[in-house]
Amino acid sequence: MEIAKALILAGSGSDRPPWATMSGTRHLFPVGNRPILFHNLQALRDAGVLEVAILSDADVAAAIRGVVDDGRDWGLSVVHADWDSSAGLRAALCDMRSFLAGEPVLVELGDALVRGHIHGPISRFARDGLDALALRPRADVPGDDEGDSLAYLLSPRAISMLRDGGQELACPIAGVKACGGRVGVAHVQGCLPWAGDADALIERNRCVLEGLETDVDPGSLKESTIHGPVQIHPTARITRSLLRGPVVIGPGTRITDAYVGPYTAIGSDVTVEGAEIEHSIVLSGAQVRFVGTRLESSIIGRGARVVRGFDLPAAMRVTIGDGAEVVVR
Repeated sequence: MEIAKALILAGSGSDRPPWATMSGTRHLFPVGNRPILFHNLQALRDAGVLEVAILSDADVAAAIRGVVDDGRDWGLSVVHADWDSSAGLRAALCDMRSFLAGEPVLVELGDALVRGHIHGPISRFARDGLDALALRPRADVPGDDEGDSLAYLLSPRAISMLRDGGQELACPIAGVKACGGRVGVAHVQGCLPWAGDADALIERNRCVLEGLETDVDPGSLKESTIHGPVQIHPTARITRSLLRGPVVIGPGTRITDAYVGPYTAIGSDVTVEGAEIEHSIVLSGAQVRFVGTRLESSIIGRGARVVRGFDLPAAMRVTIGDGAEVVVR
């Protein structure tokens, strides 16, 4: 059995943290140098899905439409629909009745992150004749029917149960089970929906980079050393530096006399000079120069500057936005 259709419930971006506003919505915040939503679209295509409907609240719909378009970049056919996320899954299933057309569907939360292959759960869904199968993170408790999920596989019978049940239930698995449907739970690699906190975003970045494979143009390196899996865009330049993967470096970035440690994603046109950084996300156009101490578990926003000044008298100078955090040790 193949699952050819998927619904992505993108919801609202109104609860995104202030430092994430540059992405337009939390679903488009980059981890591993790619938006969270892009990773999920690729995972769906790898699982054999062909058609995707992305349901978004009005405040994020334009941003998502603008970057995903019709899905051809992933080999998918993507349609977009407006949706009030407060109405829940039942409303989504009702609104997309014509798209579903009586077929089984994979329903995924747009700000969750599904990693790795999900062919196994799809095969089990068909083999065991299930009506609903929840995909949960591997760290979740096996057998927990009420736990949070990354995604759901729903049969046409389950879709009818949820759509015609008359009320929204917090857990689709519990709803299908209450109607007499056969349900199950499968554990996959991934992260639960992102509530907007920085630590959870760093964890998503780590999850993405765990599967990284080395891709380095020798011309990008000058008097530098790499250890472990590292991806460097051909236009980036690394000089007199140590990169210890997994690390991904975006186009146009310049890294000089620096150390970039594990689980770090550095975006495009970034400057890192005379600095050390690991377990972090550095967005496009940022500068990290001569900081004087190692940065770790940090998120540095687009165009931000973290630099040391050498003028006297010595002092710290910061310009930070709402919700920012500065920890000095």
